[in-house]
Amino acid sequence: MKFFLYGDNLNPTQLKRRAPEHKFLYLATLNDHTIKFCRWSSQWRCGLASIAHSPGEKVWGGVFELTDEDLKIMDEFEQDVPQGAYRHLQITVVNEAGEKELVTTYAANPIGKFKPKDHYLDWIIKGLKQWKLPEEAVEQWQAYRPS
Repeated sequence: MKFFLYGDNLNPTQLKRRAPEHKFLYLATLNDHTIKFCRWSSQWRCGLASIAHSPGEKVWGGVFELTDEDLKIMDEFEQDVPQGAYRHLQITVVNEAGEKELVTTYAANPIGKFKPKDHYLDWIIKGLKQWKLPEEAVEQWQAYRPS
């Protein structure tokens, strides 16, 4: 299944644990969406990233081919949030050539507004750099740092 991954799922260590058979396909953007920190993580002790509709904004990520086993592991791996906190969502992403494709992603069922912490953002940014996302994507995540 083609899956759009963003945020902490782009970190290579986490991706290898959660989707050991993943295959990178291409970088993509999810237009008219932004990042919101609407779930609490007991593991990270901060807000967890999710996507939310927001006209004119975009979220950078990558499209990966995930096996059924990868999906099973990823669905179970949200150990520190209640079952059902994240759901699969059909979205349309745009690749670097401007072509659109319908894929699946994770989105949180929001429960509030939380702040991310530096160590969580550092983990995400490591993943962005691993997959060579543009500087614009890194700057977007840097802007979420607590002041």
